[in-house]
Amino acid sequence: MSTEARGIKDPAKTSRALKWFKVMAFAAGAAMFVLIAEMIMKYGFENEALTWWSPVHGFIFMGFVFTVWNLGTIQRWSMGRMAAIVLGACIPFVAFWIERKVAAEVEPALAGSLAP
Repeated sequence: MSTEARGIKDPAKTSRALKWFKVMAFAAGAAMFVLIAEMIMKYGFENEALTWWSPVHGFIFMGFVFTVWNLGTIQRWSMGRMAAIVLGACIPFVAFWIERKVAAEVEPALAGSLAP
């Protein structure tokens, strides 16, 4: 079966996009916990030691949004699905779950497209 029949037109491009998606999903999930710690420190204890983290978290999250768009356009996902993935990642722990779910869907198709 051809790679186009499996839904993967360019396996190398898809593989790179998936790797970056996985890295950024993990980074966004981890950054969320630092952001939560920053908010607890700031609003709960009036400690502003981590106030610099909010812009960093925003930058990391925008990188995640880009990787969702990149992988989503390669995989021909709907805008609704890409939006659901991005919105889901705004909930603590969900970014990690989303990463595993997307990888479990794309990796088998990618492995099949790389097979001779």
